[in-house]
Amino acid sequence: MSLYGYWSDKRGARPLPGRKDIDPLEMKDWLGNLMLVEFPGDITTYRVRLDGTNLEHYYGSARTGRGIETLTSEEERELILEQYRPVVESKRPRYIESEFINSDGVFSRQAKLILPLSNDGDRVDMVLVGIYFRSDAGVTMR
Repeated sequence: MSLYGYWSDKRGARPLPGRKDIDPLEMKDWLGNLMLVEFPGDITTYRVRLDGTNLEHYYGSARTGRGIETLTSEEERELILEQYRPVVESKRPRYIESEFINSDGVFSRQAKLILPLSNDGDRVDMVLVGIYFRSDAGVTMR
């Protein structure tokens, strides 16, 4: 099963699954590459609730509990908001491939699947994000 298939199964007949529907034990194949991002208010005030071990390893630090204020690169802030905003507003998943230099000066080529979650079934208050790093030869883990 794919990550999208897992999200879709958890959604069932509802427009969106909620965080309570997502079980980390069922996602062991993807867990190292997953991020949970919470939007407690406006999209510009997000917080990272979970940062997978492969993501921490790649970037060299944990971002769990941190928010947009920790991203010092204006380019990175804008890129991330451009990626999340359509998902939050449309309440629909989005697949993106991007290249950028992050706030720590690390070049990143990513394949990213952003899946919306909603505790009340309407407002997207969290996204489940699968991030895989790419090289010219395809998806790689660093």
